Amino acid sequence: MNQTNLDSLVSNVRILSGEDSVTIADSTVLITHRVSYFGNDLAAEYIKQKLESYGLETYDQVYSELGRNIYSIQRGTSYPEKYFIYCAHYDAVTNYCADDNASGVAGVLEAARILSNYQFEYSIIYALWDEEEIGLLGSKYFAAQADSNNMDIIGVLNMDMTGWDGNDDGLFDIHTRDKANSVSLANFLVVIESLYNLPLNPAVYNPGTSASDHSPFWLYDYSAILFIEAYWGGDFNPYYHSSEDRIDKFNLTYFHNVVKLGIASISTLATENFIVSVRENISLPYSLHINNFPNPFNNSTIIQYAIPEESNISLDLYNSIGERIANLFRGYRKPGEYEIHFNGSSITSGVYFIILNTSKHIYSHKILLLK
Repeated sequence: MNQTNLDSLVSNVRILSGEDSVTIADSTVLITHRVSYFGNDLAAEYIKQKLESYGLETYDQVYSELGRNIYSIQRGTSYPEKYFIYCAHYDAVTNYCADDNASGVAGVLEAARILSNYQFEYSIIYALWDEEEIGLLGSKYFAAQADSNNMDIIGVLNMDMTGWDGNDDGLFDIHTRDKANSVSLANFLVVIESLYNLPLNPAVYNPGTSASDHSPFWLYDYSAILFIEAYWGGDFNPYYHSSEDRIDKFNLTYFHNVVKLGIASISTLATENFIVSVRENISLPYSLHINNFPNPFNNSTIIQYAIPEESNISLDLYNSIGERIANLFRGYRKPGEYEIHFNGSSITSGVYFIILNTSKHIYSHKILLLK
């Protein structure tokens, strides 16, 4: 998250929305528009060039006379055939269209720039769809192909319009439906936003809109969500679908923070760090409350243990508790018959995030409890 660079984001938005020229294949060009039926190949070539520059396995999926998806795959080390998709549409309806959806494209490119330097257990697909504006055609094609090929897509995060916050309240929408684990995936984003204390205000809508590139995946029972500025929350970009949708209207701090949230979410989802835990009970009298959220991986539970800052616990004690959790969850002991207890609450077998969120540190461990 700390590597998310606002200058990089702004540069990509400015290039994609025709504010700045760019060199593509040794020619300096200006991407004056991204309207598919007028020809938006310059935008596609720029996206392809950026993804390839990160050393990613990049595909140019031409699915019709005008339709062209560009996507890259970052192969997982443990589960290369299981995929999370991080995506946005790059086509537009007129000139500029900075928020719709150069903002989402810039967020996906920024994720690819940063995360391509790391290894993940699950594969990540960075996908930029064409022809969203005329019926979600690019994502529909990809989703149908994925279904016919029995592609194992665990979750889809779709970014669409993330630059407008007119009243500076940090509000953004998460749209989901009761399809596969889509509701759990939406709740997962809320957990990530809370965990890192981003100055954002998420609102989950279920059933949410079907008017963006997440919804074709619902048709094939894949887990998918849309995160977007306050589309249903009453603060949608008033310059939507006009040539006045330019980057000078952006709330840049908001834009930066939404991109941080997306990068934190996709990188957490793609990380598998299951540790077989210990044959003993744990007592943490300092964990004062528990919030339960569904886990997008299965039917178990993400459990957040939070210690309020006002609880007047010393830094040494914070570190002591964190070190105790770390020692117990490092996996050097054999699994057995056990339950783990936190403040008298019994946790049974399953996959969990155990999160100790203190005023000084955040300790996070994903564990697999076996009976």
